[in-house]
Amino acid sequence: MAVILQLTKRLTERPEPAELAGVKLRHYAGQDDIETWLDLRRRAFARQKVGIDNWDAADFQREFLRKPWWRPETMWLAEAEALLVPAKVVGTVTLARRGDAAAGKPVVHWLCVLPAYRRRGIGRLFLRTLETAVWDSGRRQIWLETHSAWREAFELYQSLGYEPVDS
Repeated sequence: MAVILQLTKRLTERPEPAELAGVKLRHYAGQDDIETWLDLRRRAFARQKVGIDNWDAADFQREFLRKPWWRPETMWLAEAEALLVPAKVVGTVTLARRGDAAAGKPVVHWLCVLPAYRRRGIGRLFLRTLETAVWDSGRRQIWLETHSAWREAFELYQSLGYEPVDS
């Protein structure tokens, strides 16, 4: 049975903004990104056995657009650039707040990368980007949740200094 793991990282210095060759980050740009995000989520978690049901636009609105902390600049989409081919969205992450919208804990929310694009640094790029945004907002700690069955994700988070939350 999969267990939900809660992890946190204390930020002791401002992370340097990261770049990754061939990958461009952009923010949520409106209605057209909803279907893009839903397709990305479906494909990124297609092989997972826990915690993922099919979603539609109403689910996206409930999860993001109707939240008091939601702002388009808190969601990033990674576009892979290729020669002679239009950029393709290959990952996404959102910086959410738990608790009061202004003072709530900064939380990594829905980090998704397509399987064919994993282990290329996109997850690290997303986390560094969120950590920089958290630092710039004056906060010095960030949280996330993952499933114990999602071993690759857990290992990524640990390699970047995230540690289990003390119960």
